[in-house]
Amino acid sequence: MKIVADENIPLVDEFFSHLGCVTRLPGRTMTANDIQDADVLIVRSVTKVNPALLGGSKVKFVGTCTIGVDHLDQGYLDDHAIRWSSAPGCNANSVVEYVYAALCHLDINWLPVKFGISVVAM
Repeated sequence: MKIVADENIPLVDEFFSHLGCVTRLPGRTMTANDIQDADVLIVRSVTKVNPALLGGSKVKFVGTCTIGVDHLDQGYLDDHAIRWSSAPGCNANSVVEYVYAALCHLDINWLPVKFGISVVAM
């Protein structure tokens, strides 16, 4: 199985090399020629996955390592029986850490204050 993945996805080789040959490419400049013989495409939000990229390829699965899917032409994928998946919730811990760090940076005594951080699943 040939897997083409964005070169900026951490640990992509470690996670997927046991499934097939992983080719890492820059996601911003990926072309139809780059993926024409790929079975699997793994991207981030910088790669527009649409007919211009997938047309004529043998890709059967697209995975995005992001929570959003606005860079995926879902209608095209569905119409061409290309399965796809996103990663909702993948950054939830990082978001909480960022909010906590931002609150700490404000240099306010938060000890007497009660507040919550809610993560909404989509």
